[in-house]
Amino acid sequence: MKDLLSTTITLILVLSFTITNAQIIPGYEEGLQIISKEALQQHLTFLASDSLKGRAAGTDENLIASLYIAEKFREAGLQPLFPSRSKFKVEEDEPAGKIEVPTFELVDAVQYEGYFQRFALKKSRYSDNGEIKIIYKNDKSDIFISYKYKNDYMIQYANGKNISITTPLIFAGYGIEKGEDGYNDYIGIDEKEIDVSGKFVIIVDGHPLDTDTESSFSRTRNAYYRNVLRKAEVAADRGAAGVVVISSTLKLEPVFNFKYQNLVKAFDKTSYSLPENIHSRIPIIYASNVIADEMFRGSGTKLDSVLKKIDRTLKPNAFEITNKMFCAQIEFDSEIVIAQNVIGFLEGSDPELKNEYVVIGAHMDHVGFGEYGAMDKSNIGHIHNGADDNASGTSAIIEMAKAFSKVKHKRSIVFIAFNAEENGLLGARYYVYHQPVKPIENTIAMLNFDMVGRNEPELLWVGGAFFGEDLIKIAETANAHTGFELLYNMGLLSGASDHAYFLRKKIPALFFFSGMHDEYHTPSDDIEKINFDKLKRVTQLGYLTGWIVANSDGKPAWREMTMEERAVIVKDSKERQDAIRKPKK
Repeated sequence: MKDLLSTTITLILVLSFTITNAQIIPGYEEGLQIISKEALQQHLTFLASDSLKGRAAGTDENLIASLYIAEKFREAGLQPLFPSRSKFKVEEDEPAGKIEVPTFELVDAVQYEGYFQRFALKKSRYSDNGEIKIIYKNDKSDIFISYKYKNDYMIQYANGKNISITTPLIFAGYGIEKGEDGYNDYIGIDEKEIDVSGKFVIIVDGHPLDTDTESSFSRTRNAYYRNVLRKAEVAADRGAAGVVVISSTLKLEPVFNFKYQNLVKAFDKTSYSLPENIHSRIPIIYASNVIADEMFRGSGTKLDSVLKKIDRTLKPNAFEITNKMFCAQIEFDSEIVIAQNVIGFLEGSDPELKNEYVVIGAHMDHVGFGEYGAMDKSNIGHIHNGADDNASGTSAIIEMAKAFSKVKHKRSIVFIAFNAEENGLLGARYYVYHQPVKPIENTIAMLNFDMVGRNEPELLWVGGAFFGEDLIKIAETANAHTGFELLYNMGLLSGASDHAYFLRKKIPALFFFSGMHDEYHTPSDDIEKINFDKLKRVTQLGYLTGWIVANSDGKPAWREMTMEERAVIVKDSKERQDAIRKPKK
């Protein structure tokens, strides 16, 4: 391991030296000169103004921001890719004039429709009309026992789709499919796998020998053994209708409401989804001891005895509870919200390479008045302008579009101001999985700019680097002209912005990011805190990186780095970051 790390560090140092002295393919110069600090200030001042009320997806103000971006794409000569409507209209039940004309010259709003990739968001919240029941089955009549939401159970289910289902109950131990020494909770006492298709599965929170720190389960420190979401995925893969999570009787656990108090708000908040792509995740019901006792009552088996037997033998003990059924009625209050990505296109000049595409994107929405996303709940109701998050990245791609429109590039470039990023990367998901305007299989790279206007002037973080060293080399080559200290310790944020869905398609992607700050998702993320000199340099770096990708003979390869390689990069980045942040004597 030590030799491998030393070798990798040496390679990185040699690579860095080579890249720093590399030359950028000529032809970029006019575009680079176009990028203007004053123009970036103009864009950001408008997008982060109080008049746009935080640009929440689906709002009139978000639409106005989209119109502004579309106008700038049109001015730069980017092609619209969607059919324009016969007229730009407000819904019939909206009072005339509700959508205000933005404070920029707007000739005819219809011309911007061609830049809009419309999509629907399903906005959902749990309804109090839902109910959980246990049904005793006998020859004469069924007996129903009902339970109250929050008092007796919690639901984790981001589907937004109403369900009403009554199924048998299967006890599957701790819900572990691949445990130590072949342990599998879906094996019954007859040593055969139990069928859970279409049924609710009861699983115990934790793992066998949970309190024994010397057990093989505890020693491996495998997070999977405690990760309820992973366990639910296993049940879903086996066809289960849902999962009921109960607490172990073999260890001291907080009372139900206290144990899950931090999850109540998270599970009970408004969720957003794409209605045409409903999540396949099954409902997870966290049940109190009252429900757990009732599920096992009269079954001839006590939970305490079963868990002790599993601990003693380390053998699973799956079985069906035969004398009762489980009924889950889950309802949502839902509405459809219309949002739009803003997309502009520049065709490449090479007859062959123009059929390959580089996507340059940034999300243009923010969290509005903080109804979702606010870091401090006491700030809900106050405008969250999102100057850094992400008027900064949106302003940057507007300037990049203008720069690329002045030069000839071999490959085609798709510029996207994504919407509904703050609702769960939904605009990017819609583009990648539902309506890529150019073939996703011909998309060779994606550059994403999210929060690029704050913190130390020298430092810039780059995410996505663990999945494409070619793009790292390209960014470093471009950086020879901008002089940042590029840091690659952002593996944990690979899924934190719109590039994530491109990475899932194994498209090399880089996420340019200037770092977190105290104003993140607060009303204080305002224009006064933006470093426009840094923002200009980030924009220039993005332009030059895109230029190299768009004009190179080859295309960047996808390669997922090993954990050892990642460790070297993170260690090197951390040391360079600390050196810059070290107080000067």
